[in-house]
Amino acid sequence: MNINMKKLTLNVIPGMSLSSIKQFASIETGMLQKDFYLLFNGKILNDDTVQNGIVYIVPRVMGGKGGFGSMLRAIGAQIEKTTNREACRDLSGRRLRDINEEKRVKDFLAKGGPSTEDPEERKKRKLQRLCQAPKTEFKDEHYEKQMSEMTESVSDAIECGFKAGTSEIPIKKKIKSKGYFDSDLDTDSSCDELDEEKVSIESTKKEQSNKELKETENVNKRKSLDLEYTDTVTKKKIKV
Repeated sequence: MNINMKKLTLNVIPGMSLSSIKQFASIETGMLQKDFYLLFNGKILNDDTVQNGIVYIVPRVMGGKGGFGSMLRAIGAQIEKTTNREACRDLSGRRLRDINEEKRVKDFLAKGGPSTEDPEERKKRKLQRLCQAPKTEFKDEHYEKQMSEMTESVSDAIECGFKAGTSEIPIKKKIKSKGYFDSDLDTDSSCDELDEEKVSIESTKKEQSNKELKETENVNKRKSLDLEYTDTVTKKKIKV
């Protein structure tokens, strides 16, 4: 499609109709009437708006495929967002780094500036404070009694657990009456029965020892939790 770009404006006479203007514009520019529209004073030309003046011929351009906004959003997410703005400048041209440094110096001087005290004297005073006896004394007879009882009960529980693990259950042997001829035939079966009994007894031993150890562990945990609770209560009392 050949468009005469030099002839995109028309001088309109009030007596001309819209169809005649479009026909004349298509002849002058070489475009079809559907490929352009007419503007008069920034508005699309209608039958009511035909007046004496200049009419602009605007060609209709094919639109793009779009997607430019989504592309910009994707690129914006990839760009690093820095929080360090000290290299930037304010409206007066000064860098923010210098302004922040000046504020820090002013705050430091307002607090008293550098201390003129000797560091050795400071260390001595600190050591004296640490060596001083505490002002508060902790005296709780109930807590001390619980601590002494707890150590004894823990040691007793451990001894009971060791005894339960080392104790043996006596093996009961079944005595069977055998005849003279059946004694040789039943020796193998009796040995097998004894082995099975030993295995079952050992398994029961292990189960009992495991149960006792678990019980002792649970008792110790409960006692330790009680001690921690009493510690926290006493500390709160001291603070108050």
